[in-house]
Amino acid sequence: MAPTWEDFGALGRLLAYVRPTFMLPAVGMSAYGAALAPASSFALVLAVLHAVTVGLALFVAHLRDGLVDGHQRGEETPLLSVAGFRWSIGVGAAVVLALAAILLVAGGVIAAASAIALLALALLHAPYLDRHPLTVTVDYPFGIGIAIVGGYATQTGGVAVAVVAVAAAFGALLSGIKIGIDRLDAAFDSTIDKRTIPVAYGAANADRIAFGVFGGTALLTVGFGAAGVAGTVALVPAFALAAAAVPVGCLAATALATDERAVQIQMALTYVFAVLLFLSTCGGECAGLDLLQRALEVLSGS
Repeated sequence: MAPTWEDFGALGRLLAYVRPTFMLPAVGMSAYGAALAPASSFALVLAVLHAVTVGLALFVAHLRDGLVDGHQRGEETPLLSVAGFRWSIGVGAAVVLALAAILLVAGGVIAAASAIALLALALLHAPYLDRHPLTVTVDYPFGIGIAIVGGYATQTGGVAVAVVAVAAAFGALLSGIKIGIDRLDAAFDSTIDKRTIPVAYGAANADRIAFGVFGGTALLTVGFGAAGVAGTVALVPAFALAAAAVPVGCLAATALATDERAVQIQMALTYVFAVLLFLSTCGGECAGLDLLQRALEVLSGS
């Protein structure tokens, strides 16, 4: 029999709440935001610092979920005692706040605020945000947007309009995908009074809402492209306009594919969305392209 986390004692039970499926995308989007910063201002140490802070905030969220779902709602078997959860959450939150203080000094107010906002989401998700159809749908996507903005601000001390646009587009797209994910879990969620959109409004209405979210995301992205054409926002319009095809593809997947297949297609399309929005915002001078060029030079010289 394969060992479980319980076999490693208290530390193993604590580490069981490190859940890469949820943590790595947010950490990655922090790095994504940092990579959008100008190469001249990029500092790897600061990028790592913000990414670690994002990951730790999500760890606190998972601990908070474990406390609420395990001890208060009885939805799962808790791996820690109530006191163990509370101490772990308290220590984790204190470390996030300490890192936010470092970010304030090293990266500025927005960088620190992003860390505090993510900690607030972590502490409020359960038992509050995960009980309302709207907040349970948008809180994680909103956190992804915060991670992007915070990663960029850590490098620059401020936020470009184009980066805020990228964060908003990502948050909108992921909110539509979250509706599809919640459709997969609707049968179980209905038994534990988790009022996701599919549970609260039914599968057919959930699809209609997802259509609206994806359609709105496409229009939003087209708007960014139009702003680039007009010179209102500093981005490459062609890539932004091409990115608008992604939410349209997500809408089509919702309409034509099975629930599980639709989510798979939509998750794959997020990578295309990320690349196109990156290219629309980077402008050839961002840290991400500079690092890629250096890596290719190293590989070609080996």
